[in-house]
Amino acid sequence: MSKAATLVALASALEEKDYQQAAAYLADHFVYYGTGTQHLSKPQFLELLQTLQSALPTLRFHLQHLCETENRVTAHLQLASLPARPFSTEGGLSLIAGAGRSKAHDPLEAGLECTFEGTFITSLRVKAPPQQRAEEDTLRALGAALRQS
Repeated sequence: MSKAATLVALASALEEKDYQQAAAYLADHFVYYGTGTQHLSKPQFLELLQTLQSALPTLRFHLQHLCETENRVTAHLQLASLPARPFSTEGGLSLIAGAGRSKAHDPLEAGLECTFEGTFITSLRVKAPPQQRAEEDTLRALGAALRQS
């Protein structure tokens, strides 16, 4: 399986909420570099996705423009979900699907860079475009709430 196909398979496993299969694509020393100030380990990343999908059960990962070079894959990522219900963190902050976008179902777009060792994904870096800082702030708040729990 190509590295780009592995990234697509990871997205598919996450959409299907098959976290065991998703974990199989990630190296044990996997690191997620996202919108928060702290990086997430493999278990923390999977926990974050489980939490997001409990609040947004229709969350979909659309990967476009995949480019594979040596041990790296870059892509354009669109996260889309139909609004389901508000999600409240322990600190009382209410995270509502679609906050900061013109329509609740408009996708959050980001650049994605994935590195590999052999067949395993060792890192995933997500970079949101400047116009979507509201979504980035929401994800940062969610990540902070997860770290406190």
